[in-house]
Amino acid sequence: MKKIYIVGNEKTKDKIILNELLFKENQGISTSQLYSMVGKSRQNLKNTSLFNFVYLNYWLLSNHEIAIEVKVDERWYLWALPIFEQGDRNFSSFVESGDWSRVNYGLYLKQENFRGMNELIKLKLQMGFNNEIELSYRSADYNNRLSWGTVMDYNTNNQVSYNIVNNQPINIKHEHAAIQQRWSAKLFLNYRRNFVHRHSFSIGYNAYHVKDTLASLNPNYLLNGNTSLVYLSLGYRYNHDKRDNRPYPLKGHLVQASVLQSGLGVISDEYANFSVKLGFEQYGNINGRFYYGWNIGGTLNTAEERPFVTKSDLGFKDFLNGYEYNVIEGGTFGYSKQKVSFELIPTKTAYLNFINLNQFSKFHYALYLKAFVDGGYVYNKQPQIGNNLSNTFMYSFGLGVDLVTYYDKVLSVNYSVNKQGLGGFYIHLDMPM
Repeated sequence: MKKIYIVGNEKTKDKIILNELLFKENQGISTSQLYSMVGKSRQNLKNTSLFNFVYLNYWLLSNHEIAIEVKVDERWYLWALPIFEQGDRNFSSFVESGDWSRVNYGLYLKQENFRGMNELIKLKLQMGFNNEIELSYRSADYNNRLSWGTVMDYNTNNQVSYNIVNNQPINIKHEHAAIQQRWSAKLFLNYRRNFVHRHSFSIGYNAYHVKDTLASLNPNYLLNGNTSLVYLSLGYRYNHDKRDNRPYPLKGHLVQASVLQSGLGVISDEYANFSVKLGFEQYGNINGRFYYGWNIGGTLNTAEERPFVTKSDLGFKDFLNGYEYNVIEGGTFGYSKQKVSFELIPTKTAYLNFINLNQFSKFHYALYLKAFVDGGYVYNKQPQIGNNLSNTFMYSFGLGVDLVTYYDKVLSVNYSVNKQGLGGFYIHLDMPM
């Protein structure tokens, strides 16, 4: 390897790009390794989410010297966008409820690639269903080096879910004042061992305050009928990521493991919970334009009683297709999702010639048809009457269409049928499985 030329990075510093390459200048590389290393380096650069397009070309200078050109098309990094979004658990739940009071609006400021160093700064000023002020910072991560970040958040709601009845969240709304307030802050340290292995350590502060009405409706909302809950948390997360494309992987695998201790007995000893979360994803090619995906995961919470406000049972972030409208109570659950997809439109590049900005005038898109089968089980030691999906095996199957386009956006339209025989169309944003 004689020389590496970098082209197109008007803002991004060279060292950020060089950090993602599997080779260095003046490094010896065999011709048998070259093709694989170039392909993986391009994949690493794409997965930084800094560039819309990445090209790596190489040529021989002599029998023993190679030059490589890294050409990037940078994204737009400074965003000042109005917020107008649904505030429900997922878009399908919002469509099903038809409740336009559950809409957020405001202003979202985000500076990606700050100083050209792949740093991230975010400021969110939001009102509506969820009133929120959030400020966060994340530094760049380098191989064999620590990076850091912090998030500070203040949140108020005049409408919240306070219980689960018949496997669906029940809401309460206060017309004139906030029924819940939350303050949180988190500091995290990340260690990137190499291109595959990442470790993250965090310490957090959380404080909730609610109206008496909410505490009386559900005494376990903050435990023991309390109107306030304050606690610290310690967490650790490990990622082993070898996917070819993080927004919509077709090949490779991902292993995730995390532990979180909520409540350290320092501020309050009323709440203590140790949780473990595991996940595994595998993707690959079956034949030609057919691909498969497999996603299994599970969560374990050790506390006998958890504050309702902290629960993340199946149906919140993790869910089964066909059960988008449901929340299945239980702190211990596992699931498995399988899909077979067909590349109906392979990745293509399109141009909008009437737009003068290169960051928007050139974009990629691809379209996939898929068939999927999901299954899951939630264990609940003391389920409420009517919440009959706990302690039973659930499954669903269906067909869908995934549109993958630039700026890491994935639009999914699915038709699912669940174990209860209920079928329907569901819409999701940024859901690879």
